[in-house]
Amino acid sequence: MTLLLVVAVLPWVLSLLLGFGADQLDRRLNPSTAVVLLPILSMVTAFSVAASMAALAAVLLASGEIAWLSVGIVICAWMFWRVVEVASHVRRVAVGASIASEFGDEARATGGIVVVDSDVPDAFAVPSGGGAVVITTGLAEALSDNELRAVIEHERAHLRHRHSVWIQMCEIAARLNPILGPVPSKVRHAAERQADESAASLGRRDTLSAIARTALLRKQLDHGTRTLASTGGDVVRRVQALSEPPRHRRDRGILAAGLVLILAFTVISTALFDVVQDVVAPETGEVATSIFR
Repeated sequence: MTLLLVVAVLPWVLSLLLGFGADQLDRRLNPSTAVVLLPILSMVTAFSVAASMAALAAVLLASGEIAWLSVGIVICAWMFWRVVEVASHVRRVAVGASIASEFGDEARATGGIVVVDSDVPDAFAVPSGGGAVVITTGLAEALSDNELRAVIEHERAHLRHRHSVWIQMCEIAARLNPILGPVPSKVRHAAERQADESAASLGRRDTLSAIARTALLRKQLDHGTRTLASTGGDVVRRVQALSEPPRHRRDRGILAAGLVLILAFTVISTALFDVVQDVVAPETGEVATSIFR
């Protein structure tokens, strides 16, 4: 039982490290690495935490003691609440994607770009419906031709690298395991930085100017707020990164450590769910937690 508790605690330790270390990882990793590695680690960690809670609940419910039964019921209730949160989030995303798919349908006839008549300066990528880059007339009229091309390439990079998928992986993981709450914003920032570098291939100065100009335009509209709406990630850090020569950091060590953690916690999750199976449908001669003996 002691070994079971130790193994069950490990996913929570990784969750704490990932949750509190997300900012440092975002700053240390190349954007292209962070936008993939952090979501995968988040999903594996959330899955491991779910396995940990399920194993503990199963063993406690099978103990037959009132006190432990009560704790097991509380754990089951918490798990059910987290699943409801995930289901609600997925439903909201599905509804939003269904509505936005109209842009994708329209984009097929306009070369992948949809211009919306609106004074609000904005641009965004719509992955549903085949994918589309949506730009408002307010932004198109405010930017130069080169800046507008940089914005379009930025949004196309979001579609090309499937950033919405990686971000939603983090969002789901954070709802399963609230400790991972800081991770989605870091992945969003990494996605913006990767898209910035794609746009910078057309001209680093034009990309920097487009980001800064859009941020200022949005700030003028968003009175009373401290964030720059529709300018994802940390705009100051993005502008600072584009004002410097592109740097490629060596990620091999962290990437290798990440892969080891993914494999290790996949094995741990499998072992923990085996405990649940031992309780629910035990094999002949096997009792719960015997796998850890």
